[in-house]
Amino acid sequence: MRNSSLMLGMAAVSAIVMTSAHAADVMVEAPLTPAERAVILEMDVWGGYLSRNGDDVIGDEEDDGLPLLGLGGMIALPVGETGLLQFEADGEGAFHDDGLDDDTYEGGLTGGGHLAWTNGHMLLGVFGGGGKVWTTDEEGPIYFGGAEGKVNFASAALGFQAGYIGADSEDGELFTDAYFVRGIGQVFFNGGRTMLQGDFAYANGTQDFDEGIDEDELDVYAWGVELEHAATESGALSVYGAYEGLHLVEDSDGGTPDKLTDHTFRAGLKFRFGASGPQERHRATAFDLPNIARWQGATPAVD
Repeated sequence: MRNSSLMLGMAAVSAIVMTSAHAADVMVEAPLTPAERAVILEMDVWGGYLSRNGDDVIGDEEDDGLPLLGLGGMIALPVGETGLLQFEADGEGAFHDDGLDDDTYEGGLTGGGHLAWTNGHMLLGVFGGGGKVWTTDEEGPIYFGGAEGKVNFASAALGFQAGYIGADSEDGELFTDAYFVRGIGQVFFNGGRTMLQGDFAYANGTQDFDEGIDEDELDVYAWGVELEHAATESGALSVYGAYEGLHLVEDSDGGTPDKLTDHTFRAGLKFRFGASGPQERHRATAFDLPNIARWQGATPAVD
């Protein structure tokens, strides 16, 4: 399973590399004109399935297959000639067998915002937010913040996010004092109506922080691929499918590292106002925030 996880991670990296190669061969997109700077609103609804396996996923105590439902929203507000204020909110819930008494994921809520300088050609900014995560045996608030950048090309985009993640769960099972980096690449087809996105992220922090000097080091690897297509001429409705992979390694003191791998498949709809398709939407906005709630929701099960 470890090899398959690495292969899927490499597939996501390959999507970013493909984007980079494609971007190198195209002209940089022209800056946005004042008339192109409009308010953009997007909402999405989706369903999916999470498959989990790992060293500490134990028999009937934890569910290794979870149907998921989720909702999300984003609003991007131009500020002056080059400023951008963007807000996001996401929530998801998992459906599991009754009677579980360990660390099965139940869901999460996150909200956050971006403050950036952008002209449609480039974006530089900061982001931050917080939320809450639930498992059958743990819950707690999470928070995060960092910096980001992006370059838009004629039919592609490349960018990064980097920052800090913290948590304050009652039993110390969520990870905290973590730093992360994330790379994102996008390619657009069909006049900007179709988008292929790949991303890869790495985070390093600690778990079991309630144990003081015995807190455990945790490595998080996350990757994903998404394909979206505008189903209407106006771009007001898009359909999309996505895959998200997650691999956690907890280095317990004096023991063999514990590992956990999640594979999530999702499909859904996006409703959009103010942009005619995926490329116009992403050209004028920051990259979406990473799915930190899902990262945190998997962590208790690796302990």
